[in-house]
Amino acid sequence: MNAFRPYWMLVKREVWEHKSFWIVPIVVACIAVLVNLYAAGSLIVAVHQGVLSISNLNITSESDARTGLHTVMLMLFGFFNIVMLFTVWFYLMDSLYADRKDRSVLFWKSMPISDTSTVLSKLFTGMVTAPALMLVMVVITEIVVGIIFIIAAATVGINLLHVAFYPGTIILTWGVMAFALIQQSLWLLPYWGWFLLCSAWAKKVVLAWVALIPLGAMLIELVVFRTHYLSEAIIGHIGRGVKVVGGFVINGQHAELTEMHGGIFGPAGDQVYSFGLVAHMFALPEMWIGVGIGSIFILGAIWLRRNRSEI
Repeated sequence: MNAFRPYWMLVKREVWEHKSFWIVPIVVACIAVLVNLYAAGSLIVAVHQGVLSISNLNITSESDARTGLHTVMLMLFGFFNIVMLFTVWFYLMDSLYADRKDRSVLFWKSMPISDTSTVLSKLFTGMVTAPALMLVMVVITEIVVGIIFIIAAATVGINLLHVAFYPGTIILTWGVMAFALIQQSLWLLPYWGWFLLCSAWAKKVVLAWVALIPLGAMLIELVVFRTHYLSEAIIGHIGRGVKVVGGFVINGQHAELTEMHGGIFGPAGDQVYSFGLVAHMFALPEMWIGVGIGSIFILGAIWLRRNRSEI
């Protein structure tokens, strides 16, 4: 336990100093709750005014109910996830640069804490702590939103608990979300490592280093060699992750993956996102090549942290 105590203290320091990790999810949660309050209120008004009939709200099968519940939960999760990724992006770009800019790096170098511990704690904060805090807020928000719609449905004569409440689906969906966040952190490791490397190197405008070097390399390759391997590797890596993992299994899309890994709620096709779809990513060589490249960038960031002090 004592061996991990320095890391624990460093991570606590990062979360305390960068309040956006917990303030941003709370703000997003408040927005989501307000939007769903408005939607629930609109539903009640529409039914009472005769604009919408209760018969139009009937769900034809349990499979439809499970898939609908699962899809709505994932949509809310996706909204939180996009905001969280941008938060982590800017945090990692600024993390090592800010320490050098305000010269607090000199204070931390005087402490019995290695540069490796410092860099890894920042990486851990972005890869693990931020997603974990986000997932907690997603669970709380989905519970609150569920209660709102149960009450709204009851006021118009629908027992939503009987129609669409499946505890197994809810718990398994949260499990898939947690598993997907682990996979996502590893899939994006080359980008997180690159952000840390630029943050440890740049003397000003870290974003310019982060963006212009890859863009310049892709442009040179295109002009000189008339190829686009770099753009396929840098930009396509994100796209393939979104396509394979984030794609919904609806109307036959990614049907081969559904048949290969089976469903977590019943027959293949009932789910739009499963443990199998996420686990499939761990079998892709591209993922582990990216992890290796990201590790090299992180080692470079540690070396720069050790050999470069204040700006």
